[in-house]
Amino acid sequence: MPLARLIACGLLAVALNATAAPLVPGFDRFPGPTGGALLFLELGCANCHPGPRPGLPRQAPLLPGLAQRARPDWVRSFLADPRASRPGSNMPSLFSGPDDPRIEPVLHYLLSLKPPSAKKRELGKDVNAERGSELYHTIGCAACHDPSPDFHPPAGRPQPGEATYAAVAFPQLRDKYSLESLARFLEAPAAVRPDGRMPGFGLKPTEATDIAAHLLDFQDSDPRNAAKLGRFSPDPALVARGAEIYARMRCAACHEPGAVVATVPIADASGGCLTAGRGGELPFYDLNEAQRKALQAPDGTPSPIHALNCLACHSDQGTGGPDPARGRYFVGDEALGDSGRLPPPLTGIGHKLQPGWLDGVLKGGNRVRPYLSTRMPLYPAQAAVLAAAFQEAHPLPPMVDESRTDLEAGRTLLGTQGGVNCITCHTWGSRPSLGIQALDLSALEKRLQPEWFRTYLLDPAAYRPGTLMPPLWPGGKSMIPDVLEGDPERQIASIWAFIAKGEGLPAGFPDLASGAFELIPKDRAIVQRAFLHGAGPQAILAGFPGGVNLAYNGETGQPARMWRGRFFDAYSTWFVRAAPFEEPLGTDILDWPSEPQTPAIRFRGYRLEPDGSPVFLLETGGVEIAEHFSARDGALRRELSWTGPLVEPVWTHPSGAAVIEEPAGAPAKRCFVYRWKP
Repeated sequence: MPLARLIACGLLAVALNATAAPLVPGFDRFPGPTGGALLFLELGCANCHPGPRPGLPRQAPLLPGLAQRARPDWVRSFLADPRASRPGSNMPSLFSGPDDPRIEPVLHYLLSLKPPSAKKRELGKDVNAERGSELYHTIGCAACHDPSPDFHPPAGRPQPGEATYAAVAFPQLRDKYSLESLARFLEAPAAVRPDGRMPGFGLKPTEATDIAAHLLDFQDSDPRNAAKLGRFSPDPALVARGAEIYARMRCAACHEPGAVVATVPIADASGGCLTAGRGGELPFYDLNEAQRKALQAPDGTPSPIHALNCLACHSDQGTGGPDPARGRYFVGDEALGDSGRLPPPLTGIGHKLQPGWLDGVLKGGNRVRPYLSTRMPLYPAQAAVLAAAFQEAHPLPPMVDESRTDLEAGRTLLGTQGGVNCITCHTWGSRPSLGIQALDLSALEKRLQPEWFRTYLLDPAAYRPGTLMPPLWPGGKSMIPDVLEGDPERQIASIWAFIAKGEGLPAGFPDLASGAFELIPKDRAIVQRAFLHGAGPQAILAGFPGGVNLAYNGETGQPARMWRGRFFDAYSTWFVRAAPFEEPLGTDILDWPSEPQTPAIRFRGYRLEPDGSPVFLLETGGVEIAEHFSARDGALRRELSWTGPLVEPVWTHPSGAAVIEEPAGAPAKRCFVYRWKP
């Protein structure tokens, strides 16, 4: 089945399972005492009527430039029946149907509104819908929207019954957008929807174009071949008529920020929008019974957390977070458990983070969890209101008096020599941890409130059930009685003090300054397995006396890199559990071509000669090949031999090297010498 058909089937399933009522995720998932107030805000009631007016306004999309964003036919259909064009839309029906004579004038008026800037977005010369699919399903889009049926997350496709809340449905995207207009919207949603309900993700232009290609099922690699929106020429007479209808219908109340619109009294339960029908003088929302009942008494202050659907990704005091179906699309570092793939809880977040740090998080900075694939959305215009909502939690107990802290004790406690082994899991600045790579501890004082830090260390599971963070002070008692007399309050405060004011490293990190872990071939060759850029995750490194070095790709059975000078620093390979990809220490790196050899050769391991030089063992078509590397006179020597008949492949050589073939002395041998050119 074509991808477009699969996507259409997925969207159809959403439409069939959805009601005709508008979808407000915070109300549908968490109907509570302020549910009516949330609907009053999210459906735009507060834009016309007196009532609860929280500090997070709900605004409809800005209309200037609509002709550069959407196809005219789609706009016409949307005006005629918003929820038929996009299931769950919060836009009320203002017209009786497609034959309403008011639609065409309003269409011409809307498409006549000029954008604030006519700058055209360049699409570039490359687009990849598969890359876009990977991004869409991993950065967080699938938390609110439905995943595509053809994408398979690492944990497998969702099972029947795992999805417990409705997705925010898409319109028929190809009917509405061009590739260029959808990419422009995804790159900067706030330019059109400044209220933040559709947040930005800080997408690069190429990422936005790739996601747009995935959503539109655009399979061409050249975005310039995509269909354009087409031009629309508004009729001046219809534009003037449409402007009158637009004003009479009070559209500016929702679509124009700061518009002065007379307040309309709320009718009783027997009248007004709650009981309006399609095609009358009032907006028709097609509310369901629960929504209608909640709106009859819209008391309280709705939470911005519910309004912005923060709980699609985060949990808060044990509620919210992705349901089991959507949880499959949250990926990251499996070694950290759920903490390595799910965003952190919002419980007490206002007292967890320093105000300046929280502001930076909401505005698109201060990222400390590189192991999460999900990206924190950007809420620059909503940062102040969100931060105030987060800070309404109860205050936490204070830290111990700073006069009772001990920096040296804090250093010890953080480390592995008589401490609680924090650096076994957590990085410290540029130093990777000794085990899994949890977030950096070295600058926590810039991010966290000390009161929250204390409370968390005393009971990590209370904040995040199932966390891999162990209870280091179980029951409020210390497991290190020899440090600060086992006083847990002084110990935790001293850890915080060292993080904030201490100098140097926690105790237990291996010494790097002395170069103790640099491998230096002297009397014989050294062979070391490692992760190396350009040689893959199964790299086999060989360093020879005299400063000649080789990296062999054990995955493909081919030499990969040669360099001269210093060989390799083994610190990360030996001490870091999730060892990073390394670089050679030396200079003058020459790389072999990465194309596969023909016929295909399988790597079968290696053996060492008495001088430590490696012989790599290969096989192709039943023929065994031995590939011996050694160094002589500042050059790398490569000797190949095989047994049995062989359709000899074209042996590749490092780019930029001077290649000399020496007499091998036998038909089934080859000998090449590689030198650096002057």
